[in-house]
Amino acid sequence: MKSYKKQMDLNSYLLEQDFEEYCRFAYDKITSACEFLGIINDEDYESFKERCYSELETNYLNSIEKTIH
Repeated sequence: MKSYKKQMDLNSYLLEQDFEEYCRFAYDKITSACEFLGIINDEDYESFKERCYSELETNYLNSIEKTIH
């Protein structure tokens, strides 16, 4: 049973890290687009993630679902 719990903890950690990368990538895309358009983006990453968390989470889960099927 311990090895199952360790595996689940590892999977949760990896999923959390993958989600963090997904969020960072989304933030970087927005920041790049703003720079390209000459728009000053004064929102930092943490604020962006907090403000858009539910949308990021939904999009992330949908992207995982698409790779599974």
